[in-house]
Amino acid sequence: MSVVWQIHIFVSLVCYVDDRVSRVAWLNRSNIIFAGRDKWSLDPRVELVTKGQLEYSLRIQKVDVYDEGQYTCSIQTKEHSRTSQVFLIVQVPANIYKVSEDITINEGSNVTLTCLASGRPDPMITWRLLNPSGKT
Repeated sequence: MSVVWQIHIFVSLVCYVDDRVSRVAWLNRSNIIFAGRDKWSLDPRVELVTKGQLEYSLRIQKVDVYDEGQYTCSIQTKEHSRTSQVFLIVQVPANIYKVSEDITINEGSNVTLTCLASGRPDPMITWRLLNPSGKT
């Protein structure tokens, strides 16, 4: 059994099983998402995609940061049960939402410039002087 994940506009978490499996379940944290083919989640973005009896993919449409976390594929055979886990990390592009206005100050004075941005991972903000001499 293995779990792989791919990020596109949606995320697919794939659980491959062997032919001796009697039950398969997908969980997120401690919440059951699917028990077999029965959907327990109320989230309309979540669906189960199966290929025969050997692949059980959990697909999440329009992934957002609240989907981040650990997902577990739990398999039960007649002999024993096994689980495989994957941690989904959701990245969000940087968004600058506040920048200082243009300002003119006297030489030797102090100035504070502001740049606020959000994103995941946290954006790194750097400053640089484009034209120090004031000449073109």
